[in-house]
Amino acid sequence: MAIGKISDFKSALSLGGARPSLFDVTISGPVATVSGLDALAKSQYQCTTTSIPGLTVTPMEKQYFGRTIKLPGEMTFGTLSTTFINPEDYGIRKGMETWMEFINGTQSNLAGSVLPADWYGSVTIRQYTKNGDVAIDFDFIDCWPSAVDAMELNYDTTGAMEEFSVTWEYNYYTSTAQDTSTALGDQE
Repeated sequence: MAIGKISDFKSALSLGGARPSLFDVTISGPVATVSGLDALAKSQYQCTTTSIPGLTVTPMEKQYFGRTIKLPGEMTFGTLSTTFINPEDYGIRKGMETWMEFINGTQSNLAGSVLPADWYGSVTIRQYTKNGDVAIDFDFIDCWPSAVDAMELNYDTTGAMEEFSVTWEYNYYTSTAQDTSTALGDQE
């Protein structure tokens, strides 16, 4: 059994591991005609939890001479979820409700626009290195909030801030990694 040396492991992580707490989330709402989305600009400071969704290439199965052959099929993207703290102005939450109202009105059951492209916004998750440089950007294209979760209210809860989660639908995402090889100087 071959066991690697600790020095080999350390050299493979010459810059150390990426830190899950060094991120921010930026939300750009749909078309400018939707008023009440100004508070989304605060998402960079109020988003406390998110994750990079997984990717799946679904296999297509075909039969050939009594055997099942698997071929790569379509790519599907995992769910994007974010959690926000809720300050007393309810800005992000109200912005999400306004956006959803634009997609499908709660009273009128009508959309604010007949063009689906007008419903879409974008979300960017940016991760940083330990010295504050940008490590990678994940840009989620054609986003819209599909669910805004409940906020629990409770007399017994003290010393905490309200939080709520938002589930997003999107068509695809791209990632753009920055060169972090010299982020902390040459580590040879």
